[in-house]
Amino acid sequence: MIITQAKICKPQCYLYTLYPGDKFYIAVPLKEEDYTRLRIYGILPNSPARIPMPRRNATTMNANGKWKARKDLPKEQRSFEHDFHIVDWHGTDHYGTCWQTRWCYQRELIPPTELAFVIEDGILYSPLLMNTDSNLDKIKIAINVALEMLGRCEIWTEERAPAVPPVEQAEVPWEILRPGTEIRDNWERYIEKILERKPKSQQTIIRQRHEHLWRMSPDFCVLGSQNFWGYVVYGFTNLKLFIFESNEVNNATYMFRGDWEAASKLTKTEILSGHIQEARIYHNNKWYAKVSKLIARLSQEAA
Repeated sequence: MIITQAKICKPQCYLYTLYPGDKFYIAVPLKEEDYTRLRIYGILPNSPARIPMPRRNATTMNANGKWKARKDLPKEQRSFEHDFHIVDWHGTDHYGTCWQTRWCYQRELIPPTELAFVIEDGILYSPLLMNTDSNLDKIKIAINVALEMLGRCEIWTEERAPAVPPVEQAEVPWEILRPGTEIRDNWERYIEKILERKPKSQQTIIRQRHEHLWRMSPDFCVLGSQNFWGYVVYGFTNLKLFIFESNEVNNATYMFRGDWEAASKLTKTEILSGHIQEARIYHNNKWYAKVSKLIARLSQEAA
């Protein structure tokens, strides 16, 4: 069965040919022009399975999850950082950031699904799925991700899939910037590419945090992609410290000790679980002081 629409709401409407417990793939036989569209989402031929880069609703939900407002719970105070520009009565420009506190609904994170897709022999495949009621949300996401990327998909049972099934181990790719003449140029281009998608009121805030970490003189930077798009890892080898800085405002900075490569293989769900980092420093008015204090303390310990 070929599904061709913008998105689906009830995946069970498309599974009527399957029995409960049947295993299947969401698959798309590719045309020549499809490869260009998939490249935008970071899906490349002959590469391991990758989580599509978040672009619109389905890929964003798959890669990042979403926040659900808990209107059944009391509101809580939450602080928001804003960039401002004012002109005084002398005509002088003033720039800066300020914090505003509001009463907001408490939030619950719906974790990302993190389904990785792979191209094999001209076919785009989702992970292997199972037709059960408990998997309907995952099936819905898989179908909608394929529809967002290519506008069509099919349901293939194991009998129709190739004898050697698509690999299930997903790749979390990073671009490593080692010290050298091009490292700053590449880093700046990456930050600017992040900022292109952000409101102007957030651009200065995000840039200033990254510039602050850059001025702390890391040994190398690692640029994230796929579901880690926008994360930059700042590596301090002598401190065995690796700082994962988010490209979102009102979020958090994650700090890991040990092997950054092991940390870089973590899924976003594992990072958000909040159980394996050295520290998690929230984006608030104490962020700069806390980051500097932690690096200074570790520098003293390493001396």
